[in-house]
Amino acid sequence: AADNTTVNATNSTSDYSHINLGGSDVTKYVANVNPSFTLNAALRKNNDNTNANAQAVAAGSLTGSVTANVGGVTATANLVNGNHGAANVKVTAVQGGTVVYDGTDADHVVSNFNAVVAGQKYSVVVNKVGFNFGANNAGKEVTLALPKNVDVKFSAAESGWTVGNDGKTLKGKLDNNGTVNNIQLTETVTAFDASNTNAVVFYNIATGQQVKSGNTMVLADYNGQLNVNSILQAINSNFTAFQRITTPNNSEQNGSENQNKFDTPKVVTTVDEIKDQLEKAGIKVNAADNFTAPHSFTVTVKATSNVNGKSAELPVTFTVANVAEPTVASQTKTIMHNAYYYKEDGTTRANNDKAKRYESVTVAMSTKKIGDKNFYEVIKDGKATGMYINADNIDGTERTLKHNAYVYKTSKKRANKVVLKKGDKVVTYGGTYTFKNGKQYYKINNNTEKTYVKASNF
Repeated sequence: AADNTTVNATNSTSDYSHINLGGSDVTKYVANVNPSFTLNAALRKNNDNTNANAQAVAAGSLTGSVTANVGGVTATANLVNGNHGAANVKVTAVQGGTVVYDGTDADHVVSNFNAVVAGQKYSVVVNKVGFNFGANNAGKEVTLALPKNVDVKFSAAESGWTVGNDGKTLKGKLDNNGTVNNIQLTETVTAFDASNTNAVVFYNIATGQQVKSGNTMVLADYNGQLNVNSILQAINSNFTAFQRITTPNNSEQNGSENQNKFDTPKVVTTVDEIKDQLEKAGIKVNAADNFTAPHSFTVTVKATSNVNGKSAELPVTFTVANVAEPTVASQTKTIMHNAYYYKEDGTTRANNDKAKRYESVTVAMSTKKIGDKNFYEVIKDGKATGMYINADNIDGTERTLKHNAYVYKTSKKRANKVVLKKGDKVVTYGGTYTFKNGKQYYKINNNTEKTYVKASNF
């Protein structure tokens, strides 16, 4: 998959809604378009924000953006409340047709955000959205796609472009500059109640317990494959989101019957978003949304409230019961110098344990460069542990003698009659030891014998 790069859209005063995706090869990818609008209701007296007849004490507001992604390149254009005056947007109440905002005529802008009522639905029409795919894509066929789980559609386009029957796709040929303009998007949104500050939380359906992460087990098919849609179904079968809805005026009912109500915000994470998560984890997903199942993997889903727009995320780890857990290739090594276990940064101690010299340790088949040092990852029961040992304590470091040197057993006694010559290459293990005479010595020779050479000879 291509690198996921974020591009900051440059909005001009004449074309504030243009999104620049230059450099993407549109023949290889579908351009995913994701409008995101937040309509906050007016605040009304006594927090009676769902009552259209209650007096408004603060106007509502609309913010939003349109994000597009193609081939791993992402660009966002902020379309509302930008730096260019009136936005070419119209907001209308679905029921009754009250116009909340109309910026289609910059000289006669209608702004009536006091009329926005919490919990009611509104149609947001965004005009003159454009995409610039770069001159390298001039004249190419493009498919723009909207998320299926959001109430949004392409409602108008330039001549020669075709809107799909469900309004979710738009197909056509880019102009000589690699651009398409004058696209109209229509999204239906629910006005949020800004006075409701209750959070969204996830619960395990089976246990009834609140959870911040989840685990579930699934089975791959006879080909060892899973489908992304089944992943979403498994999550919705095992976990649900809840949000407390405070009763109007006062959440304290003064001893009366508790009238608190609860909402169940839906998971808004799409199949395409889960596919993207799997791809980033190195799991390839085919055109039919199938993938070869590893023994375990994790996806994160999000549930968003229609009451106040708050969201919660839940990482769910899947275990595929009929796929064997992979084992990490390993080897047994002898630790030649006392060593500490480190975390993946190579500097933070993983624990207080020490790997003692001459003990055996099971490690990965090759070292990993962390900073300017090489480390072995410790393997236990066929699994990587995330703990690392400096390879110098196992394999040693080759050094060149600057002087002739004796091999010592202690600070006073030689280990043997060998004289190492200037220029010889000798492997030393770990850091130096300080002997009773105050001098520094390196351990040499890959054995358990006491064989040391003065560090000053290197």
